[in-house]
Amino acid sequence: MTAYRWIEASAPLLVEHAWVLRDEGGDREVLLPDGRGLLQLVVGAPGVRTDVLTGEQTDDASGVRGFSSRAVVREQAAPAVRLGLQLHPLALALLRPHDLLVDRCAPLAAVVDEADAVLARDALAHGDDEDAVRVLVAALVARSRTTDRPAGVTAMAEVVAEVDRTRGLVAAADLARAQGVTVSDLHRWCVRLVGVAPASYLAAVRFAGFVREAAGPGPVSPRDVVGALQWYESSGPAPREVERTTGLAPAELRRVVDRLALSIAAH
Repeated sequence: MTAYRWIEASAPLLVEHAWVLRDEGGDREVLLPDGRGLLQLVVGAPGVRTDVLTGEQTDDASGVRGFSSRAVVREQAAPAVRLGLQLHPLALALLRPHDLLVDRCAPLAAVVDEADAVLARDALAHGDDEDAVRVLVAALVARSRTTDRPAGVTAMAEVVAEVDRTRGLVAAADLARAQGVTVSDLHRWCVRLVGVAPASYLAAVRFAGFVREAAGPGPVSPRDVVGALQWYESSGPAPREVERTTGLAPAELRRVVDRLALSIAAH
């Protein structure tokens, strides 16, 4: 059994919200590539992350990660409590870990002092969820004040807001035009501040938005994703519309459906 709790928490351009998930083990969920990073604190056994397209497996322990380009299935075999801070797409550019951690995870120490991590872990272990969130958010805010603000952050924040408003269903050229810059300028901002090219960023937001429209907030099961994608396929979309709507090329969409269906059958 899993108990999911959404917690209001925000810090401009750093943290958008928080959640706590108490998992007794045995549950599986799909982590969506929504264009955002995550800071995660785990008390108990770490889970296992499996890349949907490559099958590569990694531990899902405490740490911080940046932009994810692909969906990942997460499985929790043993009991654990997890706290997550959803990071703004520009958060890591402001926090300045050693890189933007695209498709990778780094230890919490990359952005949070050990003393703060211990305080938050103790609070979470004792059920003081809000205190744990408060400690971690304050730690990120304090760290951001010790780093220089990168050039282009204000303009890129406006781009991020428009991408969110449109669920990624906007062309990079239109985003650049709205800022009065060239597509090359937008590309440079996105790579420097998010870690990927605009096309990859938009594709991730489209995929997550498409699934969220069908599955709603909170943890998303493999069945939720398969159901949403199979329903879309059955509607007979034109090939050119598939990527524009879901962020996946038709062949990629089919591979995701097939691999998730095999994963469901195996359990």
